[in-house]
Amino acid sequence: MASPSTSQNGHIRQLTKAEGMALLEQESRRYFNMSAQEFIHAWEQGQFDDNTDQPDVMYVAMLLPFVK
Repeated sequence: MASPSTSQNGHIRQLTKAEGMALLEQESRRYFNMSAQEFIHAWEQGQFDDNTDQPDVMYVAMLLPFVK
């Protein structure tokens, strides 16, 4: 299955804000069992500060610009 960030022909395309939020929602639930809003709040409150070098934290955190 193709990633939502690529079109059918393999070219990169920009995500809409809604698509970005859906992707953040999917991945924050997958990795942390929390909603996108819960992840955003936890990130902004510094709850991941001790774990920022962990790949799962950074992977989901790198999706934040898609929704801001």
